Amino acid sequence: MLRVLLRRFKFIFFVLILVWTSLPFSQLFAQFSGYQLSEGSAYNSALSSQGIGLNDSASNLTGNPAFFAFHGKHIIEAGAAGSRANSATGPVLLNGGGYYQFTPALGMGIRFKPIYHRFFPSDERFVNYTGQAIVTYKLNELFSMGFALGPSVSNRPGGFSSYSWNATGMFAFHWESLSIGVVLESPGANRFEAYLGTESLKERYPERASIGIKYELTSALFIYGEVHRFFWERSMFSQNGLEERPGFPVRTMYNGSLGIGYKILETTDLLFGGKKDANPTTSGVLDPVYGVSVGIKNEIFPSVFGKGLYGSIYLQRTGVIKPNEPFVPETSLGFQVHSVFDRQIENPVPPKI
Repeated sequence: MLRVLLRRFKFIFFVLILVWTSLPFSQLFAQFSGYQLSEGSAYNSALSSQGIGLNDSASNLTGNPAFFAFHGKHIIEAGAAGSRANSATGPVLLNGGGYYQFTPALGMGIRFKPIYHRFFPSDERFVNYTGQAIVTYKLNELFSMGFALGPSVSNRPGGFSSYSWNATGMFAFHWESLSIGVVLESPGANRFEAYLGTESLKERYPERASIGIKYELTSALFIYGEVHRFFWERSMFSQNGLEERPGFPVRTMYNGSLGIGYKILETTDLLFGGKKDANPTTSGVLDPVYGVSVGIKNEIFPSVFGKGLYGSIYLQRTGVIKPNEPFVPETSLGFQVHSVFDRQIENPVPPKI
């Protein structure tokens, strides 16, 4: 079993390094602008979601790790996604990490993932990443909870920001065909001492409260939906000491998505989704932006790596309905590789007497 696990780890590590070394290491130059919520894993993105209420192991590391407690498995994962608009290509976003189930109730892990970004127009590029330690605890057969905490950093003109803290609370409910998840996230605030070369900038990112609900109609078919409330009224932008707070109407601070998954084979899932996002504009409104996505999850070469190594891929298009404000439609493509293995060693060898 150890040999198989080493093969999986080497495969995932190789894929991640291959993607990283193929990236164009260009600096992100931008004008100060708004930003949008970044995609999570490829499985979640195929459903146009963040995976708040999904109980699939391919979803939980970047989505809602509290669901890990119901699996009783260990996880290793890595993924990447890129986007393109018109003739411009955005930087590749990476995510990954691992999770270890110590007891039937307690598990811990680490993850890194993008939180907010903006790549188009190309002169308004921005990205915010976090790396977190995760703790989850299964309260009983129906409820689980978790907490994640770690540093976050952003990139704008002039380089990287100072470090801040991203704190996330998670709750999960699972009963027969119904799964419900709740995630509360505070991304923190970052400071740039050389924004646009000479200016100072401090920004506090909008906190988020999210709920997701999944229902399995049959053993092969499920529907999923989630809603997000972004607290833009708590965000803040301070440039050279001049503080501003966005005045977006509260009714526009809600986004959501709907998705459907169908198991076409025992180890193959086909996924579809649609979502409503919001584009923060310089005119002081959150303009609705709609997108659709499709993806697939499948087991990877079980004869070579053994059972439990899965790959997911998705394709997403935003701006499928023309927004009211100027917006550059984007096409995103991403993949994910994750390994699942049991908490207990299979067929342990009895000690010699």
